[in-house]
Amino acid sequence: MNRDRLLVSCEQLMEQLRNPTTGDERTVVVEITDGGGSGGRIPGSVRLDWTADLQDPVRRDLIGPEAFAALLGRHGITADHTVVFLSGNNNWWAAAGYWQFRLYGHRELRLLDGGRARWQALGGPLTGDVPERAPVTYPVPAVDETVRARREDMLDHIGRHQLLDVRSLEEYLGRSNTPPGVPEDLGVRCGHALSAEHIPWNTAVRADGTFRDREELAAAYAAVRTDVPTVLYCRVGWRSAHSWFVLSELLGLPDVRNYDGAWREFGSLIGAPIVNGPQPWGPDGIPSLVAQRAPEVPAHA
Repeated sequence: MNRDRLLVSCEQLMEQLRNPTTGDERTVVVEITDGGGSGGRIPGSVRLDWTADLQDPVRRDLIGPEAFAALLGRHGITADHTVVFLSGNNNWWAAAGYWQFRLYGHRELRLLDGGRARWQALGGPLTGDVPERAPVTYPVPAVDETVRARREDMLDHIGRHQLLDVRSLEEYLGRSNTPPGVPEDLGVRCGHALSAEHIPWNTAVRADGTFRDREELAAAYAAVRTDVPTVLYCRVGWRSAHSWFVLSELLGLPDVRNYDGAWREFGSLIGAPIVNGPQPWGPDGIPSLVAQRAPEVPAHA
């Protein structure tokens, strides 16, 4: 895809706020938060909370298509709006929001390159005013399951297709099951899914949180195969959504899916094959039960 159609720079958005005639009235800025949201917002932007708005409170899953349509309708977002996402937390929540909107078929989506951190670093305006947006009717969408992986897909990909673990090295090695600074989850095993390769999410970004250019990204992800399906995972689905955006949207790789059940689900499954250490197949090489499956990905210890 055209990078300019996927990323909006903070400078571009600032110019549109200063001179509204340079923007598109069909564009709406959506900030994804998760239990926070203090400190002001970009003028005119909509705020959605990842847990309160985008997650089902009963099923521990994404909200369904009907709830999604009702949510967007309440906030005055139509199917024709171009949605520009941003968030704190390394733009992880923004990428997860982009991915969820893509799952539900919203066509025109963008990320604010660098997210809230870069916006603030550049002195972008913030306000405490909540915009008044007239409610609309948003059509109940069809679900595009081609961008989502389930636990069955994770298990099926082991030894057959391509699994990419985008967590920190400490998590991949099995020394921790949470990112630095996050308390350990005692109900979840440490390690990585058998056969999963490690390409951390931050491979894609510069120190200021903006994405590397296309040539740099292509070089950084040159080892990712394009002739087999790919499933990405992290701990809760945010970092993997960020890497999904890079591979599927910026680089245009085919058949890339985000496993949003993530390590919090897979790491607690009875019978899930999980190994520790730097090798995808663990310290003992390829288990016989996997070798017998005739993997489509060339096996290597």
